[in-house]
Amino acid sequence: MNRMKLNKLVGALVLGAGLSALAGSAGAAMLTFNGIAELVMYGNSGELPANMGYSGNNLTYEEAGFLLTLNAPNAAAGMAHIGDGTFEPQTYNWHDGIENGSDTYITLTRVGGGRFNLAGFDYYLDGSTLSADGKQIGMLQGEGSWNMAQNGISELRLSSGAYNQLDNIDVSAVPEPATYAMLGAGLGLLACMKRRKKA
Repeated sequence: MNRMKLNKLVGALVLGAGLSALAGSAGAAMLTFNGIAELVMYGNSGELPANMGYSGNNLTYEEAGFLLTLNAPNAAAGMAHIGDGTFEPQTYNWHDGIENGSDTYITLTRVGGGRFNLAGFDYYLDGSTLSADGKQIGMLQGEGSWNMAQNGISELRLSSGAYNQLDNIDVSAVPEPATYAMLGAGLGLLACMKRRKKA
């Protein structure tokens, strides 16, 4: 294989990898919690589904590359839980106070970190402060839909009230700079090869 063909092949591979990574990381997702059943308690030292686990005192739930964490700093280890008192099936629920310890809150992040866009979500809440990357963006109470889009954030946080319910969280991952760099390198190499061919 001559050098020109090899360079062209490398350029095509880099371009393909960049496009694939860009498409994969920019895909939109709707977190629907379809694996969560009605009136089932998850956690509290019990067996957890494959997409849930403990991180210290905190209980985590993973779906479509996103991570919801019930941060329960004052719960006993392995005792934080969601789901008892569920109002509707297939939603994400958690409770505050005695059940999970005081000062609980929920965070939404990407698995492994990174930025994401939030288009909106449905809620039924007993009073929660909503923050994006540490900046308060709203107060939610009762039943409704949040549709004030937040772009390029790394964490969404809700303080916890006596009852809380989330559903249909509409999110999409923001491609990392390295993905754009890989894509640019592939395009640049192919453009260079095309120029050399014309000369």
